[in-house]
Amino acid sequence: MGKPLILDTDIGDDIDDAFALLFALKCSELELEAVTVVWGEVETRAKLASKLMSTLGIEKPVALGSSQSLLGFKPGWKPCQAEVLKADEAFSKILETPAWKIIVEKAREVDGLNIVSIGPVTNVALTLLFEEGFSKRVRLTSMAGVFKGSGAEYNVKCDPEALSLVLKSGLNPLLVGLDVTMKCVMPVSMVEKLKASGKPEHRLVSAMLDAWTGGTGFRQPVLHDPLALATLVDDKIVKVEKTRVEVELKGEYTRGFTVLTDGSPNASVCLNVDVDRFLKLFEEVVF
Repeated sequence: MGKPLILDTDIGDDIDDAFALLFALKCSELELEAVTVVWGEVETRAKLASKLMSTLGIEKPVALGSSQSLLGFKPGWKPCQAEVLKADEAFSKILETPAWKIIVEKAREVDGLNIVSIGPVTNVALTLLFEEGFSKRVRLTSMAGVFKGSGAEYNVKCDPEALSLVLKSGLNPLLVGLDVTMKCVMPVSMVEKLKASGKPEHRLVSAMLDAWTGGTGFRQPVLHDPLALATLVDDKIVKVEKTRVEVELKGEYTRGFTVLTDGSPNASVCLNVDVDRFLKLFEEVVF
């Protein structure tokens, strides 16, 4: 049995979420317990996650999470990868139970549960609000923040209050920041290998990649989210430091910035990545 895992994702916009889910499904050192989806059209995101799992004959529960931030902002766009879905497709494992309840149930059932959040951390924040003591039962890894340089990373910017709440909760997450993940570009050779594969899961992710390329013009994905997952499999891939992180909630131009401050540590932050080691692991697992 691998490490138990809930993947919390906003699959459907950037392509790296699909690669992260594929990695989680195919990695023998991870045991996917459930997928929770977050942000905007969560019904579409749930269908995409379920469809990718079905290509491998895997049935795990998919739970709909929050479609909006803690303060009530809801994005209005449709996930670009929705074009791979067919109108008459049925999805049997998409649950009525909200994501936070599934997270609570799994945290009670499964010892040593890992949550890897690769979208806004709204679902995790809601779980903390609804379930006392939750922070003591799980380990959180989140693709979130920028720590060398400045800027508001996308997942944090979507819901800064959610990450701020998480950092105050005692969860002490590992934050895999954009300044590190940007180094993990998928080589052209690997993109070509994906497109040449006849495996059902590769064909689907390739179609999702085409939808993303059509919307962005980019051809080489940056593997932000798979890196966050890979830290569970090989802790030598990243260099980590315990530190204190605060989220800027008020600044007119700096809302969503993640700031390293003095004080007792409330998180671990990635400082660097061994890109070759990561890409080797990613390729071995996914292909």
